[in-house]
Amino acid sequence: MIVDNTGALVLDVWPLNVTPKLQMEETRRIVEHMHADLALIPGFERAALLASGDGSALVLVIAWHSDSEADSASTRLTGWLRISSDSVARRSTFGTTTSRVRIRRIVGTPPMLSDAAMIQLTRFALKPGHSFDALAMLADSNLSQRVLQDTSAQGGATLAARDSGAVYVFLQARNATALDADFRPDGPLPFWAPFAVRTESLMSVVAVVGRR
Repeated sequence: MIVDNTGALVLDVWPLNVTPKLQMEETRRIVEHMHADLALIPGFERAALLASGDGSALVLVIAWHSDSEADSASTRLTGWLRISSDSVARRSTFGTTTSRVRIRRIVGTPPMLSDAAMIQLTRFALKPGHSFDALAMLADSNLSQRVLQDTSAQGGATLAARDSGAVYVFLQARNATALDADFRPDGPLPFWAPFAVRTESLMSVVAVVGRR
């Protein structure tokens, strides 16, 4: 599963917070749904499940053939993933009310979500009253700088939530070390500080499922 903008596929990103001791159980449960249910839905093309090393997060990335087909599966997915349907709760937790994203920029080699691939996944949730466009442009610029300067990064992509609530950055790692945003509490404020709340995890692709 390649994160790029050369095809006509529609992308969903579903971030999930989990209790560390239950991550393995939740991973098995979601992978079962991916194979038994998701792979059979009309319009589904491919999905990848990522897990953080600290056990606190899972992220499901799904590629669809059209918006309408993705929308028709949304209710079932929120049930399988146990995500609240309350928009206020979702925005509070994830920074966005929608899973739908659009690719803004690709730098270097497009991220490939293949088995055991390492991805540094960053989410910037916009703070109220700030400019989403400014945040997104800064994230684009920061991605370009990181790929050019960090020899551990093959390439990356920035993706924007359709409701302008969050920006995701997928950074492909050559290995599991050295990917670092270089934020020190005693140093200058990072670019996102005035605009957004950041969460960042080094994640491994634990399952990839295609349509059947």
